[in-house]
Amino acid sequence: MANVYVKFDPRSKLAAIICASLFLILPASFKGECLFVTLLYVGFLLNGGWKKGTIFYVFFWLLTLGDQLLFPLIDHPVAAFFDFAFVGNRRMLPTIMAAAFAVNRTTISEWIAALKKWQVPFALLIPLTVLFRFFPTIVQDFKSIRNAMKYRGIAVSTMDLFIHPLQTLEYIIVPILMSAENTSSDLSAAALVRGLGNPKQHTSIYTIQLRLQDYFLFAVLIILLVFGRTL
Repeated sequence: MANVYVKFDPRSKLAAIICASLFLILPASFKGECLFVTLLYVGFLLNGGWKKGTIFYVFFWLLTLGDQLLFPLIDHPVAAFFDFAFVGNRRMLPTIMAAAFAVNRTTISEWIAALKKWQVPFALLIPLTVLFRFFPTIVQDFKSIRNAMKYRGIAVSTMDLFIHPLQTLEYIIVPILMSAENTSSDLSAAALVRGLGNPKQHTSIYTIQLRLQDYFLFAVLIILLVFGRTL
């Protein structure tokens, strides 16, 4: 039986990333931060990513607990260092969580379709398309290189990569850099061959439209942006 989940439009997910970035630049109150992280967690649950959401949510509260325990000992340099690390990671976590929520059950093609619907200029759309597809290709190349190394008995364990840095540079970094150049050229050519640069209106098999859940997410994000610093 297929998992049932609520589908969010890429534009509403992008709004969550923008909201998280604004909270990173203009810090919200602790209550506002907790409400925003809870909102993202509910979004994960509705969007079928409860495992990822639970990990992020538990990690947020662990960082909060660590800050609460170490703050009374802030005069001690070691406690101050770890408390700074806890607070810094807690501040960064909503942005990372929003980005993970944005890519959860949303394909690259759906993002491209949403950007086209927004009338994003082709000068920006083509580089973004190449960027979206670049990193998954690089990850796949890395996995292929690691499988080839293990087959030949080179750096079988992950620890070996750190124990022998020169070997890692020779067998992983150099091939990845060479592959990255070819991959970027191939992806750019593929985007142009598929007519992505054609100024005429494009069609898409994906239905990009705002639904009730998207409007609700927009409304809650606006409320948090307005009142998040004064809660």
